[in-house]
Amino acid sequence: MHDAAGVSLKGMVPLVLHRIVRGQTEVWEDVSEEQFRRMLDFIGERWAVFRPGGSGRDPRWMLTFDDGYLSDYDIVFPLLVERNIQATFFLITDKIGAPGYLDWAQIKEMRRHGMCFGSHSRSHRRMNTIPLAEAREEFAVSKTVIEDKLGEQVAVFSYPYGECSAQLHRAGFDVGYRYLCSSAHGIAGASGTVPRNSINSGLDWNGIERVMDPSAGTRLRWHLEDLVKHVIKGALGRERYMKWRNKAFHG
Repeated sequence: MHDAAGVSLKGMVPLVLHRIVRGQTEVWEDVSEEQFRRMLDFIGERWAVFRPGGSGRDPRWMLTFDDGYLSDYDIVFPLLVERNIQATFFLITDKIGAPGYLDWAQIKEMRRHGMCFGSHSRSHRRMNTIPLAEAREEFAVSKTVIEDKLGEQVAVFSYPYGECSAQLHRAGFDVGYRYLCSSAHGIAGASGTVPRNSINSGLDWNGIERVMDPSAGTRLRWHLEDLVKHVIKGALGRERYMKWRNKAFHG
């Protein structure tokens, strides 16, 4: 699939991060500022975002951030501007302006500097556990809110917790999204459903580098890891799985 400027997503490595922190990481999803700086140096000019014309030279990586944490503005944004790199930020519209989250003034400033914004739903519910009509509302309301505030089309959606289904994909495309992002591992292909590879506190720099430049062995491991994770989540339930994962990280 190509955007309006003709940049192909096929073969790109989409990355997903959450909160960037100075000092000690606290939870599994945190990434230290030091590691993030190394990532940006690694990416250089080879970045792309989900917007027409949104790419550097010979794009290879799509840098995305879920949830709209305040660290996106305080830490991430200045580092991106300094390096002339653009990224995509997914907003939970009900949380915009809440303590610890971006507000509209910050979002608009980031957009003026080329950052791309998508929806991470209205309320961050698990969309595969709610009625389809409510899921459609999560897709549609959040899209409309961001479009009204920024005055531009929102083409991309990121599923809360990465949980999705073929039925949800159909609903998301029907609402008008062009891209739907999960948290499954993989390389972007020709479809509008986009995998993303997590960068988190469980990775040292060598691990991060393997995610960013995956070998055939890494891709096979991703496939097996996603299968195992699906089984564990099914056995434990999402909440118990999250507790187990965080305990394993801190252990």
